[in-house]
Amino acid sequence: MKYKFLFTFAVTAFLTFCSFGTKAFAAGYTGYLDGVSGDSVSGWAWDSSSPQSSVTVEVVVSDEESGTVLKKSSAAAQEHYSHLSAQGIGTGNYGFSADVALSSLSDGTYTVRAYVGGTELPNRLTLVKSQGSVHVTSASSLRSLGIFKTTAYCPCGGCSEGWGRHTATGAIAASRHTIAVDPKVIPYGSRVLINGVVYTAEDRGGGVKGNHIDIFFDTHSETRQYGTRSAEVFLLP
Repeated sequence: MKYKFLFTFAVTAFLTFCSFGTKAFAAGYTGYLDGVSGDSVSGWAWDSSSPQSSVTVEVVVSDEESGTVLKKSSAAAQEHYSHLSAQGIGTGNYGFSADVALSSLSDGTYTVRAYVGGTELPNRLTLVKSQGSVHVTSASSLRSLGIFKTTAYCPCGGCSEGWGRHTATGAIAASRHTIAVDPKVIPYGSRVLINGVVYTAEDRGGGVKGNHIDIFFDTHSETRQYGTRSAEVFLLP
């Protein structure tokens, strides 16, 4: 949690989890589009809240100028990528390759997007097909800051120690917007993407050090449900 009752929170979260039985927490989808090979688009994707499970990725190819969707294909993300496990991203078994029949496209410029559970992966590919060859001209990538521990806090007295919605920067904390960070790692005002949601670094906490982010929620029940998760964090330009 944000300040000094991490142990109390951990015990409470465990008991709450037990009381919920098999109730599933919300998925934390993320990943990356790597490139193309022949007719296929490759990349990786995972659900950080269920790292032992594989997810299904939908790859969509559209005309860049008109936005018209031309190709769609789905693939299971379950190939082993050693660089993922080396970076601490779960088991590393999250690679995918989706056949979208790129060779059947006419010469032109195309945009490739990928989705998992309705959440778009944080980068897109721009493809140019000319004289039968397909080239990636842009990956429009966000910069990954790596894997962070993410926890949750709210305006209650226990979480905020009397600060309520007031933050270290003077902003008023808002759900799906405010995060507490270690400003030596993520400077105040930075916008980051975590599990498909864009947050702004507006607060800090006594227990938030290094690669740790505390996410603001409106209610304490939401913080208990969120618990502690690992998530890849992307810095927005």
